Amino acid sequence: MAFSLTQIEQNAPYLLEHAESATKALKQAGLTGHHAHIALCLDISGSMQKLYASGKIQRFAEKILTLGCLLDNDSTIEVFLFGSHAYDAGAMNIGNAQGFIDKVREKYHFEGDTNYAEAMRLIRRFYFPEGEAAHKNQPLPAQEPVLVMFVTDGDTLDKEETEQQVLSSSFEPIFWQFMAIGKSHRDIKQRGVLGWIMKELVGDFRFLEHLDTMNGRFVDNANFFSVIDPEDVTDEELYGLLMTEYPQWLAAVKSKNLLQETKGNS
Repeated sequence: MAFSLTQIEQNAPYLLEHAESATKALKQAGLTGHHAHIALCLDISGSMQKLYASGKIQRFAEKILTLGCLLDNDSTIEVFLFGSHAYDAGAMNIGNAQGFIDKVREKYHFEGDTNYAEAMRLIRRFYFPEGEAAHKNQPLPAQEPVLVMFVTDGDTLDKEETEQQVLSSSFEPIFWQFMAIGKSHRDIKQRGVLGWIMKELVGDFRFLEHLDTMNGRFVDNANFFSVIDPEDVTDEELYGLLMTEYPQWLAAVKSKNLLQETKGNS
C-alpha cells in the first residue's frame, strides 16, 4: 500500500519535507487517496554528467520517489534511462534510495546521443505488455494510470518516432510529464535582435513544446516545463507543476474509458 506521512516519517524521515509538499499539491489537485504508478525516465547523454556528479539527479529522484511513496501501492518508482539506447534500471524504493543513482551510473555509462522514442516504447511495454508498445489507434484500458517524469537536457534525434509514440500512447492511460533542464525558448520574452540572440543561446526545447500541444491524440497525454537547474524550484513549485495538467488528463481518460475504476483510484 502507499505510505502515509506518518509511515514516511518513521521509515524515511529524509523524505518527510518532500512528502508534506507533495501531499499539499495532491490535496489542492483533488487527488487525495489517488493511486497511480510513477516512473522516472532520465537522460544519460554525456551533457548530463555534471548534474549526476553534483548529486542533483539523486536528490531529484528522491523527490519523485516521495510521490511514488504516496501514490503507488508498492511505494516505489520504476527508473528508466535513455541516451543512444534505453534501459530499465529497476525499482527505487525507500530501502535502496540512498545512493541509488550512483549505483545506476556504475552500471550504465553516459552515451553520445539522445533518443526519446526507445525509452517511451520500453516504458509502454513495461506497463502495458499486452499492447506490445505498438503503433495503435484503439483504446487499451488499464486499472491504474501511469505518470512518467521524463527528464532531459537536450533535443532528440528520433523526432518522427517520438511523435508516433506520443500519438499511440494517447490510447493508453499513461501521462508524459516532460521536464527540460535549461532555459527554454518560451522563457525568453525579449523582442527584437536581443531576443533573437538570447533564444540562440538557450537550449532548443521547441520539439518538447510541440509534443505538449500536438494534434491528433485520443487524449492530451503530455505536458512540458523547463527548469534552468533541477534545484532552482522548490518542492512546492515542483509538485505544483506536476499537477498542472495531470488532473485534467485523468478526467479525460476516465471519460474515454481508458481507466477502469478501482477503489482508491479517484
